[in-house]
Amino acid sequence: MANNLKQLRKARGFGVAELAQKLGMSQGNLTKIENGQVDMKAETAAALAGILQCPLEQLLDSGEISQEASPLAAYFNMPTDARTLAIRDDTMAPTLAPGDIAIIRPAAFCSGNGVYALQIGAKEVIRRLQALSDGKVALLCDNRFYQAEYAAPSELQFLGRVVGKISQTAIGG
Repeated sequence: MANNLKQLRKARGFGVAELAQKLGMSQGNLTKIENGQVDMKAETAAALAGILQCPLEQLLDSGEISQEASPLAAYFNMPTDARTLAIRDDTMAPTLAPGDIAIIRPAAFCSGNGVYALQIGAKEVIRRLQALSDGKVALLCDNRFYQAEYAAPSELQFLGRVVGKISQTAIGG
């Protein structure tokens, strides 16, 4: 978390003093947050996301689904088994837009249609799944400019079902 903040601050052209002033905190406290000496409060993280114009998840972790509870769980009152994934592309727009954070709960595909997080190769993706009569699954994008893909359920690695989202506007973006 600390390295992400420092890298984002520098990439956006902010000095420690300028960013600390915008946050209403001392330079020392901001430096301690950047160096991981103190934890970042949820309100501070939300304010930083707005100032740095980046997804909140980018400040808090790598954007990958981890096996541990999301750092957003307590702030947004999510279930303890929920994980998050920062949306980085427009394949699921308008349902999930870049900058949104998908809330994912553990689930396997049980021929129930819905929106799921999947591992395809080395990439984590979110797709709307639809069971087909031939036993295959259609992997659909909500953005009509992307074509559907088809696979057998055994060919897919399910990470969980998308049960909600945190939009960038909800976190100050």
